[in-house]
Amino acid sequence: ALIIKGNFNAISSGLLGGWKRVNFLFNHTVKNFDLKNPIEYYKKVAERYRLKNYFGLLTSVPMEKLSFKKYDCVSTFVTAGVKNPNEKIKIGTINIIIIIDAKVSDGGMINAVITATEAKTKALIELGHNFTGTNTDAIIVATTGGNYYEYAGPASKLGRKIWICVNEAVKDSLSKWD
Repeated sequence: ALIIKGNFNAISSGLLGGWKRVNFLFNHTVKNFDLKNPIEYYKKVAERYRLKNYFGLLTSVPMEKLSFKKYDCVSTFVTAGVKNPNEKIKIGTINIIIIIDAKVSDGGMINAVITATEAKTKALIELGHNFTGTNTDAIIVATTGGNYYEYAGPASKLGRKIWICVNEAVKDSLSKWD
């Protein structure tokens, strides 16, 4: 598992996601996953690592496929898989954690999710895939405070950094399957 400790204002599309202040972010490789009760599994992962006040993501992708990219105040952690044998349609999960060492407006936080999704989609297309993501993709965007950004669309200064990091990290993580 990847575990990141800090004091974050964050949004998550993962299990029990939403918007809140958290002290931990994690991305965990699932083993012996019970599809009947994913929330119980998720909570047991946090309990095993003694995490309180967290957002987390689950994946079948091994952490050896993790890609880390940093550009100025933006850090991204991506695990990407597109051939999960457990899925009927044979595509996997792309999990993205973005940490922004700055303060971002509420609208900018939402825009960061959109920008990251667009960058992920562009990476998939550039790699020759004919889909824009998988059915279990998830994202966390977390800020730590500091300089203020109102916007995070791809044409903004912050958005461009997010775009570059996510696009490169998705490609890098997928290249580790070769």
